[in-house]
Amino acid sequence: MKHKIIIYAIVLLFYGHYGFTQKHFEEVIKKELKFTDAPSKSTLVITNIFGPVTVEAHSGDAILIEVKREIFADTDETLMLGKQELELGIIKEQDRIILRPKSPYFKFHEEGFKFNCCNDNREPPYQHKLSFKVKVPTKANLNVSTVNEGDISIKNTSGKSLKVNNINGAIALTNVEGKTKVHCINGDVDITYATNPVEASEYYSLNGDINVRFRKVLSAAISFKSFNGELFTDFDISKQYTDTKKTANEGRAKFKYEAFPVMQIGAGDTDFKFETFNGNVFVKKI
Repeated sequence: MKHKIIIYAIVLLFYGHYGFTQKHFEEVIKKELKFTDAPSKSTLVITNIFGPVTVEAHSGDAILIEVKREIFADTDETLMLGKQELELGIIKEQDRIILRPKSPYFKFHEEGFKFNCCNDNREPPYQHKLSFKVKVPTKANLNVSTVNEGDISIKNTSGKSLKVNNINGAIALTNVEGKTKVHCINGDVDITYATNPVEASEYYSLNGDINVRFRKVLSAAISFKSFNGELFTDFDISKQYTDTKKTANEGRAKFKYEAFPVMQIGAGDTDFKFETFNGNVFVKKI
């Protein structure tokens, strides 16, 4: 029997479920931005906490942003406080643009967010949700994440790099290209490639299946690791072998050895790493 491990983000300690609140504010924020450099040399970063993220490519060179901002609170006073404090944050740099929730309770840094709610022993008296709908230039690189109350959907992009993280929701990448790194905790991962990646890519889901559809001319070395899952494919396997990796332990004279079963498709030119805990992997051809 499979034992499902549920991981809830620490932010749930700071926020109640907004479905139980009485007061509600909602507005739609629209912005239009442009990268400083060419889209192919630039990255759009969307780091959300509560709410879904939808990204779709378009033929223009502008980033078209539409965000539904919602505040939930028990009183008019705390609702007004939430409206004043919680904003759409925008950081524009030479080679990237970052979109994120902005609040006194969040401290944004390079790896994401730090939550400083506990420093003064109080929690935010309101809850929030930001729902992103964004159109990007086709060749823009993407780094997209959310934590609770939403799925991530990305369509028709052809950037060189695609990085996607979700904690409590699914990930769907449709008709995409580029080197891919996907990390999902409680949700399925579903990917369809317009062109197969030519750089090593990684796919992870703790509690969910991973479905990836590659173009039928595939040259790959696919490694697989799982506790309760299995891997299935309709590609012809040209060779099977075991890959042993050696990693150092905190710089000491100790090493960790791991062996991964690998199946080779075609000449095995590109490495693809799949890992699940409670979920299967389906590698299909289209």
